[in-house]
Amino acid sequence: MEKNILSNKILKTGSLSLLGTILVKAVNLISIPVFSRLLTTSEYGQVDVFMTYVNIFMIIMGLDFIGVVGKGRLDHERDADEFITSSLLFTTIFSVGVVIVINIVFPLIQVAFGMDRLTVNIMLLYSYAMFIISFRAAEYNFYYEYKKNMVMSLSVALGNFALSIILIETVFKGQKFWGRIIGAMLPTVVIAFFVYLYLARRGHWQMKKDHVRYSLEFGVPLIPHNLSHMVLSSADKVMINSMISASASGIYSLVYTLGMMIQVMMEAMNNVFGPWLFRQLKKEENAAIRYVQKYYLLMYCVVTIAVMAISPEIIKIVGAKEYWEGIPMVMWVVYATFINFTYTLYVNVEFFYKKTMLISTGTIMAALVNILLNGLFLKQFGYQFGAISTLISYLALLIFHMIIVNFVIKKNVTDNVFVIAIALLVLGMTFALHSCLDSLIHRLFIGIVCEGIITVIALGLYKKHGNPNFNLE
Repeated sequence: MEKNILSNKILKTGSLSLLGTILVKAVNLISIPVFSRLLTTSEYGQVDVFMTYVNIFMIIMGLDFIGVVGKGRLDHERDADEFITSSLLFTTIFSVGVVIVINIVFPLIQVAFGMDRLTVNIMLLYSYAMFIISFRAAEYNFYYEYKKNMVMSLSVALGNFALSIILIETVFKGQKFWGRIIGAMLPTVVIAFFVYLYLARRGHWQMKKDHVRYSLEFGVPLIPHNLSHMVLSSADKVMINSMISASASGIYSLVYTLGMMIQVMMEAMNNVFGPWLFRQLKKEENAAIRYVQKYYLLMYCVVTIAVMAISPEIIKIVGAKEYWEGIPMVMWVVYATFINFTYTLYVNVEFFYKKTMLISTGTIMAALVNILLNGLFLKQFGYQFGAISTLISYLALLIFHMIIVNFVIKKNVTDNVFVIAIALLVLGMTFALHSCLDSLIHRLFIGIVCEGIITVIALGLYKKHGNPNFNLE
């Protein structure tokens, strides 16, 4: 049986992954206009800051074991279930410790959170539940079980959306912030509880030292990386909230979220590409990797340009009028997301070779750039500067990891000239689209021209390289 780069298996699993991610993100997208109208801009900003803390503590309490799942299962094929259970049980013990410590020292750190004790404990419970859901999702993705992942993720998203509306309109009508966070937390906790029981029972409730040691050695060094990545995507929101206003943070958060819509595509594609890449790296199929990466990048270009072309109209549709002032920054947020995607071409290679300290170093540096730029210029140029600082930080991140893969690890698995050329091409397209924010017709025309250029590049690649047969199993 012939196995080529466009094998039926890859297409099928990729389509399922994309469909599942789109459905989940569609629920989240629908929720934006709903909650932007149910909540004030100030309340919207407060909720977003709360969710930022949830994402931060999800990394801390889970010891970043989510990133261990794929590689760990490859290295523990004979006792994979026990490996997963061991890792999960250890995070439980650690998380209980985190909760106890935070409650003991809470009077000393209350100002840092800007929340009362009850809110912080709800946040911690929500964070660990999110970790369990993400942990299970990583396992589903590794085995291309996208239907199961879709059911789980969609259940969480729909429960979050529906219960939040019910609570905001009934029990917490005068305290909408509480209605939103409790509505988001409860469905996640319930589903996570049953997922936890399944995983723990499957591994016979065993926690083996060797498995825990492996996860700690691989996962813990990545905590600074993922925390720093969280800073990259969220520090501007927190700093806008404290340095300017909660209302400005709310406007920025909504526009930023919509600008990040193309991460739907990135997540879906990486769910397929990541496990495939690990298997190809193991077999040293560098030619296959370079070939796929080029089309992988071009596919993302198509999505990026399409979103840019219509993003101002989307904001006007989903956001109340008070959010429209954030439209000028949307192009730069979308381009920042494209650069973030491009960086994954390199960091996935570092993950495979377990260069966790280098991964963390690069991300910490980029996060510091983000904080420094916002600290120096946010008040001077306003909250919209947050989009520019994020873009510059992602560019720094990309350059750093490009250097690491090529000159430290010395693995020539990516066509760097091609990556740089495409990044510059999309930058030019971004400037062109940004220049006509007020004209949908002009943006659509530019978008069509840009998509045509990308298509010509793709056809040129196919004509030059053809469709060689590569083993994708």
